[in-house]
Amino acid sequence: MTRSRHSLLLAASLICIGLAATPRPARADGPYRLAPGDTVEIGLAVLGDQRQRAMIQADGTIALPWTGRVMIGGLTAAEFQARMEALLPNRVLRSRTPDGREHIISVRPEDIFVSVAEFRPVYVTGDVLTPGQQTYRPQMTVRQVVTAAGGYSLLRSRATQTGADPADLRRDHDTLWTEYTREYYRILRTRAELAGHDSFDLAPPRSSPLPASVPESIGQAELESLKVAQADFRLEGAYLARATRETQEQAVVLARREQEEEKGVEADTAELERINRLYGGGNLVSQRVSESRRAVLMSSSRRLETTVQLMRARRQADDYARQLERLGNQRQNTLLLQLRDASTRLADLALRIQAVGEKLRPSGGAVSAPGPGATTATSLVVTRKIGEQWQRLPVTEDTDVLPGDVVEAVLRSEATAAVAN
Repeated sequence: MTRSRHSLLLAASLICIGLAATPRPARADGPYRLAPGDTVEIGLAVLGDQRQRAMIQADGTIALPWTGRVMIGGLTAAEFQARMEALLPNRVLRSRTPDGREHIISVRPEDIFVSVAEFRPVYVTGDVLTPGQQTYRPQMTVRQVVTAAGGYSLLRSRATQTGADPADLRRDHDTLWTEYTREYYRILRTRAELAGHDSFDLAPPRSSPLPASVPESIGQAELESLKVAQADFRLEGAYLARATRETQEQAVVLARREQEEEKGVEADTAELERINRLYGGGNLVSQRVSESRRAVLMSSSRRLETTVQLMRARRQADDYARQLERLGNQRQNTLLLQLRDASTRLADLALRIQAVGEKLRPSGGAVSAPGPGATTATSLVVTRKIGEQWQRLPVTEDTDVLPGDVVEAVLRSEATAAVAN
């Protein structure tokens, strides 16, 4: 009795595991029905981890070693489970133990569990990069199928047309327009910086196909760069002007001190001459002469030191003045070079945009390619077998697909924008 309860619990747990592991396809009008191309898996609790896989053939049957061929095409998962529970308990199964002995296995309905191991693939056709079959995943949407096929592409899947993919051309065209917008605002910023302005017109270039947020962000970045550059230039100029002014004031003070010390030297020299005359007449001792000479030497040294400081101050003031002048000149030369280079790049980008725009325009009998900034409409249709008939169902990108569905994607260009010269 204990062994029987244990077997029942083991079988129940294996059935639960099998049902939980069974992937569930996207919901349709009713339960999913097995069809040729699906791969099913059958397991028996009495055989442990051993499972039997089989692909449903074109006639709807599978081949099992225990029963031979069994028709399961068109069954739901529950009906498939019921059919196996009806067939296998009437079979005599033999199994070998690890030591080589053979014994007969009795299969009960609760020992059987089934699942769908792999579903039929989904097929993609039309305007995608790599049309063909894609592996189906449970709860897969049209958007995911198209993504797995490489995304939308107008010409890749059309063998009758040649040339570059308009999707790639439009991407290149928008990339060039982004670079053109960047150079356009860089020129405006450079001109404003040359003129000493703190702002410029943030209106986007004429005929720009880019979303308004793109030129707006680029223009704001250049505007912030202009404000930072102007603030740095003014701070540097103010520092040099202040340093020049302070050094010049210091030179004025030193010049006055030099004049006063020159007078002191003259006075000490006159005193020394007077003392020398007195000393020559025998009216003074030599010590007084020595003191007078030291006084002349000290005053002369102070005057010389002040003269040196004055020269340094004047030279420093001249250096600051030259740096201030060079700051403006070098900045102007640098900005003029940047303006020249940016203008050259802008002209080159305009020519490249025009060339790509010409490739995007329809010519002859070719399918109209989406032009610069044009909007592209996407038509999506799923062809699905319902009952015995195939039906075409208009869908959206968020529609679930089922195994065996054929997803058709068609792109249409709705408008063409002119390329700015």
